[in-house]
Amino acid sequence: MTPHMTPLPKGIFITGTDTGVGKTVITAALALSLKNAGLNVGVMKPIQSGSSLPGMTDIEFLRAVLAEKEPSPDDCIYSFEAPLSPHAAAVLSGETIDPGKIKSAYGRLASSRDVVLVEGAGGLLVPILDDYLMADLARDLSLPLLVVARPGLGTVNHTALTIECARRRGLTVLGVVINAFPDSPGLAELTNPSATIKQTGAPILGIYPEDPSLHVGEGAPGAMHELSPRAFAPILGGYFDEEKFISGLQKKINLF
Repeated sequence: MTPHMTPLPKGIFITGTDTGVGKTVITAALALSLKNAGLNVGVMKPIQSGSSLPGMTDIEFLRAVLAEKEPSPDDCIYSFEAPLSPHAAAVLSGETIDPGKIKSAYGRLASSRDVVLVEGAGGLLVPILDDYLMADLARDLSLPLLVVARPGLGTVNHTALTIECARRRGLTVLGVVINAFPDSPGLAELTNPSATIKQTGAPILGIYPEDPSLHVGEGAPGAMHELSPRAFAPILGGYFDEEKFISGLQKKINLF
């Protein structure tokens, strides 16, 4: 296993292997985990699209989970109606995203928080401007990445591609969190975590279990308050043990 001794950074950029992988779920759960560990946590969704869809937006869900009675005006700088990439949604709205505004807002948030979680949109190569990607925003904010991945077939490739892309662009990868891990995993789910570690060299810093009662758009956090502490490694405020988890998976593999 790859030990992870890096201290908790001032901010973390939450990215994913794809759209819909569960970045908002992990951002909210991680915020709770760190909050329960006694930290003053800030959350930020600098650019969101799809605000015209029914139900809560991502930033509204994050605010609700953290019980933010007076949310910061800096936690979401751009919100677009169309469910498209930030660049396409901005063009459709007749706006141009200014990364400088996001950087300034992050600085203000970070000045009053122990840690700020910044949730990206889509994956690292999603465009914000014609020549400016989500990876560029993470770089300009000087934030390490936490990669959110799916548990099933194909995730090793998707996760390895994301991490290789990040490293080639000079970004630091803290580790991987696997979202929606099933209670009754098949062989793909049982073998993927250890394959991901071997392929990428990045640690698994959390396993968030599948929770049918969790619905971001409906504002239903499910069992998030109870699940969060055991979902993340100690550096992220919880008590998840990567080595113990992988060992447990191996025992189940041997039963097949």
